[in-house]
Amino acid sequence: MGSAQFGLSTAHIAHQTVAEAVDRCRALGVDAVEFFVAEYAVDTCREARRLAGEAGLAVDYHAPWHGPYDLGFTDRDTAFQHLEQAIARAHLIGARHLICHLGRYSLDRHDGRDRALEQIIDITQALLPALHDTGIALCYEDNTLCHDPNPLGDQPRDFALLFDAIGDPHVGMTLDTGHAHITGHTRAYLEQFGRRVYYVHVDDNDGVGDQHVPPSSGTIDWETLFEWLAYYGAEGSFGIEFNEQFVADELPFLRDLAGRHDWAVPRGR
Repeated sequence: MGSAQFGLSTAHIAHQTVAEAVDRCRALGVDAVEFFVAEYAVDTCREARRLAGEAGLAVDYHAPWHGPYDLGFTDRDTAFQHLEQAIARAHLIGARHLICHLGRYSLDRHDGRDRALEQIIDITQALLPALHDTGIALCYEDNTLCHDPNPLGDQPRDFALLFDAIGDPHVGMTLDTGHAHITGHTRAYLEQFGRRVYYVHVDDNDGVGDQHVPPSSGTIDWETLFEWLAYYGAEGSFGIEFNEQFVADELPFLRDLAGRHDWAVPRGR
């Protein structure tokens, strides 16, 4: 069994360059940096990998979720090409996990959700060779109705269809603690897919809005949540998604909770 690691998303760091983001992560004492959304050029990817390595930080990469990355909504070939490029970018950066949103489904069709999920399953199956070659874990994130009326990944059924179709260990789940708190599906996700939860986004809220506040400011029962995560077999890779100004105060609390448990190590990757 392994120990937990905590990274920090660059979406919550004030920075202009990857060097500034890496420096901030190092100063705050986290274990990893999650590069968020930007379609970095090749040279920037290599710089990010070098700087993170020199700082002793593990790396993860969050792909964009809008436009052509709206996997259930855009046309199949465009979505495939952009997600394939995201895998290549993640590999250049040296990422362990590629975090992706499932996207949306069409409200114009009665079977819009199922058709969108079928497309995502098809795209994911076609990308398995690239995931095998790079060793990257593609981690689809749960979502909520807070941002769109037609999100995918806001209910366990979506992930059940995905994981029933794709048993490959290179494809897993990112559990966003804030999103799951709003939908009320936290325990259901973990009971059903706990051993496919490879990455956890750490953020809190009031149970209604996706506010991305630190644990001390929201309503999640963090002690129980960490017990569930460990019990159901989640891996101990955590990405902090609240503002950097709170990290120094909140990180000891999170490390203490995580340190009470053993964490699953990467399986088959």
